[in-house]
Amino acid sequence: RATQKAFGATLQMLRTEVNAGQSLHSAFQKHPQVFNQHYCSLLYAGESAGILDTILDRLADTLEAQAALKAKLQNALIYPASILTIAVLVLVVILLWVVPVFEDVFKSMGATLPWATQQLINLSIWLGHWSGALAGAFCVFLALLRWAHQKSLKFQVNFEKMLFAMPIVGLLLQTAMVVKWSQTLSALLQAGVPLAEALSPASAASVSPNLAQATLELTQHIQEGHSLSKAMSKSNLFSAMTIQMCAIGEETGSLDAMLQRAAKLMESDVNQQIGNLSTLLEPLIMLLLGALIGGILLALYLPIFNLGQVF
Repeated sequence: RATQKAFGATLQMLRTEVNAGQSLHSAFQKHPQVFNQHYCSLLYAGESAGILDTILDRLADTLEAQAALKAKLQNALIYPASILTIAVLVLVVILLWVVPVFEDVFKSMGATLPWATQQLINLSIWLGHWSGALAGAFCVFLALLRWAHQKSLKFQVNFEKMLFAMPIVGLLLQTAMVVKWSQTLSALLQAGVPLAEALSPASAASVSPNLAQATLELTQHIQEGHSLSKAMSKSNLFSAMTIQMCAIGEETGSLDAMLQRAAKLMESDVNQQIGNLSTLLEPLIMLLLGALIGGILLALYLPIFNLGQVF
């Protein structure tokens, strides 16, 4: 209810600003916490071309498709991230509180400890000594990372390149960005916005600094007389299938339809890869956790086993 009241107040402010003579996209830009750059760019394109109603209709369809894709990506990544986070916390608890109890027992035995057990105890002692400093350093690192990401465009570009270079997940994220770009560009072209004017809102929709830079280069190439597909081939962000379908669309005069078709094919591929990723990660995570927990338990009970063999 509080969110509804806040949104209602925002709409009332928008109404007042538009009645005062401001354009709709200018009024939207004053509320970035509600309407991001994607909204504002599309509204500006619609107002400039005199097709605001058509743009809003296309915007609703595009945002719905993008929200569904985003939810699937989040569901695919949240599960393994949550499991790994819980596993790390469990391991820290074992090292800080369980291992010291066994260490006291081993000291009372007075026997020589196996190498694995001694290394586990050393790790427990080291972690207990430096845990506070490590936690503080980790928090500072996250704060600096967030600050750098907000302040530096170069850092955003390099950080995203690092994400794109990750195995499996990187390709998923990159494809999802291109899907957003293609869906928005297709919607704008279907609404009658010229290609050169539609590229900027499409880059804003992707929320990708690398794709935004690539789109600027695409705009320059198009202004120089090159085709969109030829300009796209100079970037490594677009797949061969997407470039080929754009080329077909340009040759047949149906670029908007081919972009939409390419977006659907990429979205279908992303959905399939998400399913494969979920199927693959579950046994891998279980295997990793089993190896870690099993290794710790084995190291803790080795001295007891050795003592039993002596007697």
